[in-house]
Amino acid sequence: METSLPLQQKERIFMIDALRGVALCGILILNMPFFARAYQLDFDWRVLQETSMRNIASWMVTGFVLGGSFRAMFSMLFGAGALLIISRLEKQSGLGAADVYYRRLIWLLVFGLVNAYVLLWPGDILYHYAICGLFLFPLRKSSVKLLLCLCLFFICVNMFKSYLKNQENLEKREKGLAAMTLETQKKTLTEEQKGDLEKWKETVEKTKVENVKKEVEKENKAMLKSYPEVWKHVKSTNAKFESTAFYDNIFFDVMICILLGMALYKLGILTGDKSTGFYAGMLILGYGLGIGEGIMSGIYWYNAQLNYYNFIERWPFPFSLYDLHRALVAIGHIGLISLLYKSGVFHGFLKLYACVGQMAFTNYLSQSIICTLIFYGYGLGYFGHFERYELFYFIFGIWVFQIAFSNIWLKYFLFGPLEWVWRSLTYWKRQPMLRTRQVELALA
Repeated sequence: METSLPLQQKERIFMIDALRGVALCGILILNMPFFARAYQLDFDWRVLQETSMRNIASWMVTGFVLGGSFRAMFSMLFGAGALLIISRLEKQSGLGAADVYYRRLIWLLVFGLVNAYVLLWPGDILYHYAICGLFLFPLRKSSVKLLLCLCLFFICVNMFKSYLKNQENLEKREKGLAAMTLETQKKTLTEEQKGDLEKWKETVEKTKVENVKKEVEKENKAMLKSYPEVWKHVKSTNAKFESTAFYDNIFFDVMICILLGMALYKLGILTGDKSTGFYAGMLILGYGLGIGEGIMSGIYWYNAQLNYYNFIERWPFPFSLYDLHRALVAIGHIGLISLLYKSGVFHGFLKLYACVGQMAFTNYLSQSIICTLIFYGYGLGYFGHFERYELFYFIFGIWVFQIAFSNIWLKYFLFGPLEWVWRSLTYWKRQPMLRTRQVELALA
C-alpha cells in the first residue's frame, strides 16, 4: 500500500475529463423525467395529453434522439478510467494493483447503495459499475479485437433477448384474440384458452390511458409523502434494479459500453490522439446512423400511437436496436468534443467541463441530492407538477450550478469532496485536499 499512490494531477488526461464532464451533464437529461414525474409518463405523452410541439419535441429528443447516449458515454469512460488506473498501479506495485483496484470498487458499491437506499434514487448506476468493474481487471491486457468481439457478443445477446420478448408478446396477443373470438362465438374454452384470454385482457386493461393515469396518480401521491414512506415505496424498485433487472438486462447494457470504452482508450481515440479527419468521420457516422435510427424509431412509435403491438408489427427489424443506437450517438458525441479539442479554439470551454469531469463522482451524487430535495415530498414537493418540456429548465439550472461549483472548488482544492473521501477510503490514508503550493509541488 505504501507504493500504491492515487492518480496525480500531472497524470490526468484532459480529454477524458472533458468527455466525462459532458457525459455527466448529459445523463441528467435521461434521469430528470424519473426524478420529477411518475415513471409511467416518461414514454407516454397520451396520459396528460402532452401534445404541444414543445412536449412532443422533448419526448423525441429525450427518448429517441439522445436516448441513453450520455449514459453510454459515461460507461465508456468508466472502462477507460479503469484501464488508466490499473496500468498506473501495476507500474507501481505489480499485482498489488488488484488490491487497490478491488478496494476501490467495493467502496463504489457502498456509495451506490447509499445513492439508492439513502438518497432514494432508483436510477443509481454506481452499484452496477461496481459489479461490472469486477470483470475488468482480468481483461486489462486484452487486445482491442477481443474487447470489440465481447462488446459485439453482448449486443447480440440483448438483441436476441428483445427478439424473444417480441415473439412472446405477439404470441400472447394471438392466443388471446383467438380465445376472445371463440368466447364471442359462445364456444366452450379450455382451461389453457381461458388463461390466454385472461392474460390478454389484463394486458389491454393495463395499457388503457385511463388506467395508466390512475397509476400515475398513485405514484404522485406516494412520492409526495414523508422520507420513511418514500423509502418504503422505492425499496422494491431499488431491489429489482440491483437484482433481477440487473442480471436480466442491465449487466449486458453496461458491459457493452464499458468494453467499447476500453477498446477506444487502447486505440488512443479517447485521448485525442487521432486526426481531425478521423474524429469528423466519427461524428458523421455516429450521428448519421445513431440519430437517424432514433428519429425513425420515434416516428414509428408516434404513428403507432405508442401501442407496443402496433409498433413491433410495423418496425422493420424483429429486435431492438437500442444498444447500437446509443453507442453510435455516444461515438458521435466523442467525435464532436474531440474536434472542438483539436481545433485549439475551445480549450477554455472544454476546461469548464473538464472540472465537472474531475468531480464526476461528487456531481453525480449531488444530482440525486438536488433533484430529490426539489421534487420528493420530504423536500419542496414538486413531484408531478411540471410538463415534459419544463424539466429542461431544471436541467439547465443544475448544469450551470455544477459547472460553476466545480470550477470554483478546484481552484482551492485538489479533488472534489466525495472524490477525496473515496480516495482516502481506497488507500486507507487521509489524502491531501487543499491546493497549496507545497502540496502541488509534492504531487508534481
